[in-house]
Order: sequence, then C-alpha cells, then structure tokens
Amino acid sequence: MTGRLGRGVVIAAALAWAAVASAADPSDEDRAYALNREGMIAMSEARFEDAIAAFARAAQVADDYAISGKPLMYTPVFMTGWASEKIGRTREACAAYRHYLRLAVEHPVEPTKVDHASAYVSTNCRDANRQEP
Repeated sequence: MTGRLGRGVVIAAALAWAAVASAADPSDEDRAYALNREGMIAMSEARFEDAIAAFARAAQVADDYAISGKPLMYTPVFMTGWASEKIGRTREACAAYRHYLRLAVEHPVEPTKVDHASAYVSTNCRDANRQEP
C-alpha cells in the first residue's frame, strides 16, 4: 500500500491499537482498587507485611477517598495503619492513622474508623514530633 490510502490504513490501525491499549490499561482508580483488594486478601490471611506493601502501593496510586464508585469498606491509608498496628509497628501505624484522620476530615466516613484511628493515636502516639522506635 502506498500513498494516502496506505497512510490512512496505518493511521487507522494505530488509532485502533491505541483505543484497545487504553481500554486494557486500568485507570489509577482501578489499579488502586485492585491493590487495596490485594491488601485485604493478605490481611484476611494474616500476611500483614504483604498487606502493608499492597496498601501502601494503593495509597500512592490513589489516596483514600480517591477511589469512588466501587465497593470499598476499608481504605488503603486506614488499612496501612491497621496492618502496622497488628504487627507492632507503632511509628508506621501512627503515621498512617494521622494521615487517615487528615483525609477523613474532608470526607464522610464511617465513624468507627475515625474512632479507632483517633483512639490509637491518642493512646500510642503521644508526641507528634518524637520519632518512635
């Protein structure tokens, strides 16, 4: 194929491939949701290290409450705190819960999560400026 027809076919093929590729590539929200789900599965299997890694990656892609329109009982930042709490990583749990509480102020959330994060911070994270071991 030469000339305009050949270029037109090539351009049409390139556009079609781009449409397929973009449809196959999940959005940031979809990736964050999948990573959060991966973390929830790891939590249910008591694989807390894996859960923390998955939740942290999810939060990097789309912070809490940036994932919308999907069933999401627990958000990645809150779950990072909870998983860290489960394995005694107080400093990481404090940081995650503080971050969660900053995000939760701007969004309607389930009060029990806010209560849990607030109680943990007030009990375990006394000095916001002190680096805990």
